Amino acid sequence: MYKNLVTHNGKFHADDVFASVIMTQLFPELTIIRTRDEVVTDDHQNFVYDVGGGEFDHHGIDDTRQHQNGVPMAAFGLIWQTFGQQYIEKLVPDLSEEIIKSVHRHVDSSFVIGIDALDNGVSEYQSEVFTVPDVINDFYEEDDETNSFNHAVACATLILENRVKKTVAKQIAQQAVIEQATFVSNQILLLPISGPWKDYAEQFDQLVFVVLPRKDGNWMIQGVPVTHGSFEVKHAIPQVKEDGIVFIHRTGFMAVVDTQEHALQLAQQVLDGREN
Repeated sequence: MYKNLVTHNGKFHADDVFASVIMTQLFPELTIIRTRDEVVTDDHQNFVYDVGGGEFDHHGIDDTRQHQNGVPMAAFGLIWQTFGQQYIEKLVPDLSEEIIKSVHRHVDSSFVIGIDALDNGVSEYQSEVFTVPDVINDFYEEDDETNSFNHAVACATLILENRVKKTVAKQIAQQAVIEQATFVSNQILLLPISGPWKDYAEQFDQLVFVVLPRKDGNWMIQGVPVTHGSFEVKHAIPQVKEDGIVFIHRTGFMAVVDTQEHALQLAQQVLDGREN
């Protein structure tokens, strides 16, 4: 067991703050010491991160560790890579191993990578709007480092917990959707229940439309995006005029009709019209 958690003092950043969130949740009995004193950082009985040149410090000149998309790792990514699954399991107990791994992967790609990228100055992740690192960095007070760091960790704790719990809920819901999904053809996927489907559907190159129920009793046809996160779909639904059509979005990315049968029929009609 470690004696203390150790990270650097001075100006803190989102990567060491979010790394601190994970470590304080997993080791609540340990105190965080913020210092660059080598007597402390070189003590192998301390768990040291973002300072000291060890396994969880990314500042070395020869450090080439990176995420799968090539973004260099910062302290958050290094801690998440090793301790993220333990953190998820502690935050949301009794999850299956499959869900834990899936949540770990999705939080890494949708959140951790962005924090690491901004810490390492990766330009495509920069934004003119207020980013999560901006929120964390805004807590820093030079004349009150300890309290400002603690406030930043408290804020980051809420952000990370919310992100993980929302991702868990999405992955569980998506698993239920996948288990009941039926391919009417290689271009049309029928979902008898509503839930998150895009991550699953985007794996199939030929899939064009997804048909699923709405809470109001109607059925919806949604176009599959051309790429992940894109608002452009593989094939837009034209403005068809016929009984039973409730609404077709002006961009054609979705349509609402009265029944499942009608939705499947309209989806096929659109495909047939495109192919003829």
